[in-house]
Amino acid sequence: MANRTYASSLIAVVLALVLVPHQGVVTAEGFDWTALTAAEAAAASVDTDVDQEASEATQKKKGNSFARALGAPFRALGRLFGGGGDKKKTEPSSARKISDKDAATFESAKITRVRDARVETPEADPATAVVKAPVNVHLQNARALLNAGKVNEAIGELSAAQSVDPKSAEIQNLLGIAYGSKGMNDSALKAFEAAVRADKDNAQYLNNYGYLLLQTSNFEAALKQLKRAAKLSPNDARIWNNLAIAQCQRAKFDEAYQSFVRAVGAYDAHVNMAAQLLAQGLGQEAIKHLEIANSLRPESVEVLARLTGLYRMTGRITDAENARRNLLALQTSAAAQK
Repeated sequence: MANRTYASSLIAVVLALVLVPHQGVVTAEGFDWTALTAAEAAAASVDTDVDQEASEATQKKKGNSFARALGAPFRALGRLFGGGGDKKKTEPSSARKISDKDAATFESAKITRVRDARVETPEADPATAVVKAPVNVHLQNARALLNAGKVNEAIGELSAAQSVDPKSAEIQNLLGIAYGSKGMNDSALKAFEAAVRADKDNAQYLNNYGYLLLQTSNFEAALKQLKRAAKLSPNDARIWNNLAIAQCQRAKFDEAYQSFVRAVGAYDAHVNMAAQLLAQGLGQEAIKHLEIANSLRPESVEVLARLTGLYRMTGRITDAENARRNLLALQTSAAAQK
């Protein structure tokens, strides 16, 4: 009877062991860690970290589960690529051996930053890297588009560059040029003003701003900007020319003449002054500058033609006739030499 009871009990135990499902566990002590490569150990650490995060997730409220699900993989990847902390705390209690191919992939992985449109270079410290390539590419494209007359497309490129570097004086200056070419003067003035504010010592930005102020009849402000530009770039003829026009608009004619001389020389300065004075209805003053120009270049057909017309307009008939005869003689001589 006792033997039968013992046999029944033994059979029950065997059946229980066979029928009840269970999992085998490989402990840390039973795993040969010295056989792992550095990359394999890192991968094993990833598995344990993910398992640990999953275990912790079950103890949190349901509202935090999605955030933790996103956060855990990035922390694990951080350790994999060298961002881990205390190795003693992250040593796994179980691991899955990765293949040699996977290990080689992990060991050769590098973080790179694109510095321009063509070349990728390794970046030692991605957190502090400043990537300027997108701005440079947008600027290059914008200049090409502006030169091709594709202003809307250029503004699109410049807007994209501005989103990357909103404080760039160069971007603002080009935006001012683009808006100005479309007649959007208010937007252009704001852009030029921002460029000058960002780079106060750039003569070209000051010249562009001053020129548009001149075009929009804001003569006093134009004069201020152009004077600053001329001081910074005393050999730039364009700046002196624009400054002379602004000075004429403020009736500073003596200063304007000197600015024209700096821009184009004495002869052309007198011709330019005559044009500016005539535009303001000052015919007699215009004649004086043309007479000086004629004395500097008596062979100038252009000056004699203008003098002939102005003499007639102001009632100086005899002077007009003399100028007309001199003009005819020059034209006849030029025709004979052809």
